[in-house]
Amino acid sequence: MILASGARPPSVTFVLLADEARDQTERFIRSVGASESSSVDFVIISSKAPQNLVAGNASVRLLKEDESLAEAVNAAVEASTSDFISVLRPTGVATTGALEVFATFVEEHPLAELIYTNEAVAGLGSDMEALNKPIFSPERLRCQFYFGDLVFYRRELFLRAGGLNPSRAGALLYDLALRSTRKSQAVELIGEQLFLRDRVPGGVTLLNDEALASTRAALTEHLEATGGGIVKSVDPRGVHDTRRLVVGEPLISIVIPTRGMYSVVDGERRCFVIDAVKSVMERSTYRSFELVLVIDSVADPKVVTELERLAGDQIRFVEWAKPFNFSDKVNLGVLHSHGEFVLLLNDDVDVISPDWLESLLSLAQLPGAGMVGGMLYYADETIQHAGHAYHEGDASHIGLDVPRGDRGPLDGYLVEREVVGVTAACAMMPRDVYFEVGGLSNLLPGNFNDVDLCMKTTWIGHDIYWTPHAELYHFESKTRDASVHTFEVNVAWGRWSFRMNDTRYWPYALSRPPR
Repeated sequence: MILASGARPPSVTFVLLADEARDQTERFIRSVGASESSSVDFVIISSKAPQNLVAGNASVRLLKEDESLAEAVNAAVEASTSDFISVLRPTGVATTGALEVFATFVEEHPLAELIYTNEAVAGLGSDMEALNKPIFSPERLRCQFYFGDLVFYRRELFLRAGGLNPSRAGALLYDLALRSTRKSQAVELIGEQLFLRDRVPGGVTLLNDEALASTRAALTEHLEATGGGIVKSVDPRGVHDTRRLVVGEPLISIVIPTRGMYSVVDGERRCFVIDAVKSVMERSTYRSFELVLVIDSVADPKVVTELERLAGDQIRFVEWAKPFNFSDKVNLGVLHSHGEFVLLLNDDVDVISPDWLESLLSLAQLPGAGMVGGMLYYADETIQHAGHAYHEGDASHIGLDVPRGDRGPLDGYLVEREVVGVTAACAMMPRDVYFEVGGLSNLLPGNFNDVDLCMKTTWIGHDIYWTPHAELYHFESKTRDASVHTFEVNVAWGRWSFRMNDTRYWPYALSRPPR
């Protein structure tokens, strides 16, 4: 193989864990199609020598007595002179031209030290199911090993990270990925599908008890090394509940713009802001917060009285006497707040999870964090928001109208993760970041102000996160005009149309736009 530039392609050693997969091992080697290539070789780790080798550049390293699998792999890597190492169980095949795609990618990304790829899952006949992945997402990686089967490590990084850890049997490759990403941030995704995974019953190989124990140990070590956190649970399906921890007890300013009126909804007289404040006061386990309500001057006095009764000295009111402008109302509330963190919250929400504030705050405290959003549901138990995504010139909510409890693509509705944006119906920001980006734009009084806010936040280099552990109901359509004005589209897209195809963190199909 010669690259277009005439350069030598990177050399690769595939270390195949083949004890119980001899047929699959032969199949994988054939799929690589590199038997005559000096840039690729294979080391088969096995307790028994296979009867036939399918390629002249394949060798066998037999496990010695009392030698662990990890030790055998490490010895093979030590002996290798290749640029890259890929350790895998051959539970699938390389797709046609995979090595050529990999070599070209390395030439275009010469600093990359860890490279993973999109995959596909074999279906019936010639059908394949795409298994696309986000770009490197450190917070997501602590919740699931989404890198997949085919991962390439520069040999130097493999050794620098310490190789495979014999004490992590059952989770050797996940542990290696966690330690390697602590040693290098030069982690890249190849967008092409370079691996075709065999379909297994139930769609996933369940982790056994040994693997779960090793996973817990690896994640505990990783969290301790990356700012702290806890492993609440590990799951056989590979989706783990790990949480960052709140540092200290900083004040959160919950800013709620509201009309402060009663209305009749489904035949029932109710006031949404009263219900929202009641749920915050009664269900929140984190207590260091203030409520700043920007309330219309024509608000019902009985509403104010009831809110004061519910929240006592934790609430303050800011009068609003101008025409409706959501952005201006929120900005005014932030100016009257005192918290180190600001939480933008609509008046038509109902708190579900008691630790919702901790879940948001623990991510908002991460270095470089700009904004954090939560999981919002409609009253009919469908998802309203699991983050923003911007695809093909449009913007939408992730998970829109999907039934509550759905796992989502690549289990995306279950894990904390990086996103390109979140809705301002429930969004926490460090106070200094809110002011750094200039808050919400008053040129967008009703719609797309949160899209603009997210774009500004990431444009200057801050990260945005989403957590499934901050759960609320959001009765969006019940409290305001849902129409979208042409001028709002013109303003938002006039600023950001060049960034409205950002599939880095959510390369999946979307639904209708957010407001």
